[in-house]
Amino acid sequence: MDNDVRFSSADKQWSLELIRELEWRRFEQLCRDYYRLRRYTADFTKTGADGGVDVLLRKKINRCTYTMYVQCKAWPSNKVGVKPVREFYGVMAADQIKTGFFFTSGSFTQEAKIFAKNKKLHLISGSVLLGMVKQLPDNQQEQLLQNVTRGDYKTPTCPNCDIKMVSRTARKGASAGQSFWGCINYPRCHQTLKQ
Repeated sequence: MDNDVRFSSADKQWSLELIRELEWRRFEQLCRDYYRLRRYTADFTKTGADGGVDVLLRKKINRCTYTMYVQCKAWPSNKVGVKPVREFYGVMAADQIKTGFFFTSGSFTQEAKIFAKNKKLHLISGSVLLGMVKQLPDNQQEQLLQNVTRGDYKTPTCPNCDIKMVSRTARKGASAGQSFWGCINYPRCHQTLKQ
């Protein structure tokens, strides 16, 4: 994919397909910005290994401030299984966080849903997220759409360097001939993502 390609939100509409086209960082931005529109304080955790937490939410109710965790997985074609859900819940428990939201652009396995049941761990699939966005006032939906589709929203961002990756083809080894996303800072950064 040409990294100079630009996309316009003028011809875009909220759909499950659009949510599934968002690269991982834009998907996190969508989740964060949704909560900001709902009057939460919502901030990204640091780039790179985040300990299972992508967005830190805070909401002041009366005189108490409640802290919640958000985990985001832009996995449009894969179901999120019980293992990452259990790990996220473990981080919540270790940090004594009572409420968490686990978002995916895809869906969850039945085992993950069973694990989260009766816990303050909300599993939010791509279709549920679409419904949440569509309940926002029209002007907020448009603002959110413009923000997450500004520029190139499909090419993944390097988790280490926080810059757009480039499409590469493996030249040797078991993956020879297969395409992947690689960091433009190679060989300083060896981060790759599947295409």
